[in-house]
Amino acid sequence: MNHQFSLFDLLILIGIIQGIITGVLLLNSKKNKRSNKYLALALFSFCFLSTKPLLHTLQLWDTKLFRFFPNAIELILSPLIYFYIRSLVNPKFHFKTKFWLHFVPFFLSQTYAFIVYFSALRVNDFSQKDSIAKNLHFNDIKQLDEYVLLISLALYLFYGYKELINYKKWLDNTTSDSSFPDFKWLKDIFGLSTIIGVFLVINHSLDIFLDLKSRSIIHYDLLMLFISFVIYYLGLKGYLQPDFSFIRSETNADNKTDVALSVVKVKEIKVLLSKAMEEDKVFLNPKLTIKELSAILNVPQREVSICINKHFKLSFREFINNYRVEEVKSKLKDKDFSHMSILGIALECGFNSEASFYRVFKKNTGISPKEYLQQ
Repeated sequence: MNHQFSLFDLLILIGIIQGIITGVLLLNSKKNKRSNKYLALALFSFCFLSTKPLLHTLQLWDTKLFRFFPNAIELILSPLIYFYIRSLVNPKFHFKTKFWLHFVPFFLSQTYAFIVYFSALRVNDFSQKDSIAKNLHFNDIKQLDEYVLLISLALYLFYGYKELINYKKWLDNTTSDSSFPDFKWLKDIFGLSTIIGVFLVINHSLDIFLDLKSRSIIHYDLLMLFISFVIYYLGLKGYLQPDFSFIRSETNADNKTDVALSVVKVKEIKVLLSKAMEEDKVFLNPKLTIKELSAILNVPQREVSICINKHFKLSFREFINNYRVEEVKSKLKDKDFSHMSILGIALECGFNSEASFYRVFKKNTGISPKEYLQQ
């Protein structure tokens, strides 16, 4: 049998090797141990999935041992990425027994794949192998798996994105501490997963309406090449993340039950907020939370949050950072602080992260701190 090892096979193989190496590094990393195990398992699953095209391009599918090789790993990927996101945004997350239900479709699919494989393994004739698989409705079940995969991908993307949005709301309306991660890079995962979903929809459509699969599998080769890139990106990005050791223990003040505040009450809270910010300068505390601010004002946390969100049209974090930026601008213009660096002034004004300071300052003023200083 003539096995042709092509550039496509090489790229897939590089992706598999890189994924395995990165997965092992993630499992042995001391950072983000709880979340990294889900990402590592997802990478190993991607790698195992990537062996599928190699079975065909290397003609291993036409051997007794690898005919109907049990590789129904697709349905495990979406739950693993979902639990990776959940464990990142909530450090107290623990995998509960009931969460195994998320993997039932995968276990069923993989069990069926083993049944077909071992049923066909006992015979040597390929036509008999194909006949056994046909009697077990192999093609129909594989088609069903693909539809379940699309539904699964859509659902887990939705709930994963919801987890990220809820975390962002909690972050913006609970603490002004800029050392908390914003996990903006997680949106890349949703983008890449969406592209995979689009690939699957297009590929299925081409097979259903044009019967492309009977003539060429180039559309699936392109999908596997993209998955190789996803393996590389997720592994590298996940491994390079810092250790996200933060405590998410306070209740989010952004409650679903809205409370109507009277005009008089809003005015009272605004006066108290103005005093706390302009006279007491509580925003200089880099770890100031909505809970601490409500205690200072002696006003219920929910009312403070509603006043800031509804009447200032800002999140708690934006509200506090606006005062910090104004304080930075004031000190940059003050000759008494000319001996200090821009970062030194920022740290003195309540920022505790260089990256977040530059981002917030430019968002508020439209220019960088250096450009502002020059003006």
